[in-house]
Amino acid sequence: MARSAAFSFSNRNIYTTYIFTMNALQAIYYAAFKWKRQRTLNRRGRLTHPVVSIGNITVGGTGKTPAVIALAQEAQRRGCNPVILTRGYKGTLKGPCFVSRGAGPVMGAKEGGDEPVLMATRLHGVEIIKSSNRYEAGLMSERGDFFILDDGFQHWGLYRDVDIVLIDSINPFGGGGLLPTGRLREPIEALNRADFIVMTKMTRPMKEHAAGYKINSITIPPPRRSAFIYGASHAPSQLIGIDGAAYPLSHVSGRLVMAFSAIGNPEGFHRTLASLGAVIVHKMQFKDHHYYTEADAAKILKGAAAHKSEMIITTEKDMAKLPNSMTGVLALCIELDIDADFYREIFNLAISKKI
Repeated sequence: MARSAAFSFSNRNIYTTYIFTMNALQAIYYAAFKWKRQRTLNRRGRLTHPVVSIGNITVGGTGKTPAVIALAQEAQRRGCNPVILTRGYKGTLKGPCFVSRGAGPVMGAKEGGDEPVLMATRLHGVEIIKSSNRYEAGLMSERGDFFILDDGFQHWGLYRDVDIVLIDSINPFGGGGLLPTGRLREPIEALNRADFIVMTKMTRPMKEHAAGYKINSITIPPPRRSAFIYGASHAPSQLIGIDGAAYPLSHVSGRLVMAFSAIGNPEGFHRTLASLGAVIVHKMQFKDHHYYTEADAAKILKGAAAHKSEMIITTEKDMAKLPNSMTGVLALCIELDIDADFYREIFNLAISKKI
């Protein structure tokens, strides 16, 4: 039997009530979620340097990895030694371990997880430490003074100074239902914990006043530390081959393309390819974080041949998991573009809370 739950919140003189129906499975999930949160909060650890969390309230597809990379690069520009603390989802190594000490990945995607290995490939001079216990991971750092908690909005074991929440502008709330039958990790009212809210996959960066800001006609609670909702675009930068060779974006213009991926929300990937002039003749989608086999490779190549594709293109995250036989595949590289005031606010708050 379904149970209804009403969540109300105030947004600077604007009042909105969001109502969703919680079925039995969702009610069980949410009860367990709250129990675990309270149990873990009672014994969470605190690091001596600033901790900034980047997370979301839905599963998959918000553009989190480019955001983590961009924040780490900005920290380096400001003279910090950033460290990324990650769970390394689906990585087979479970104990606390370094995915990178700053000179590239020291393990493959299967052991470390696809996203940590991608970050390790893109970032130089940045420690990336994998553990289910991010506090223990932080204690392992050898030189870090600025910690980035990857996918941390629902990680309660580590105190953070700043919480950033990403919302996918293409599919903001995944239909509105809670796990396990929907895509929401928490009800939308959980956004009232966020210090900053960023809409991702926008056509261009933006900064809007938080008062009265609406997503799909829902007025969301304003972030705690900023008067603005920020919007970030995910801008393509180049194409790379499995051998590391780089190609300009114009390389794809007017070409017949087969696109395949194993990401949470591939629509943004397809839109970006189309915006570059690619003629997408076939799409193939695998489950998020899927690791490709030789059988998958044969299926992809067969599909490309059947549709007379001139190019096969995937994402950077997927490139790290391809069999060596797929030498002709190219990956589309993506960079996060956001208003400079966002970084100014983040670092002012993170540093001030540690003084």
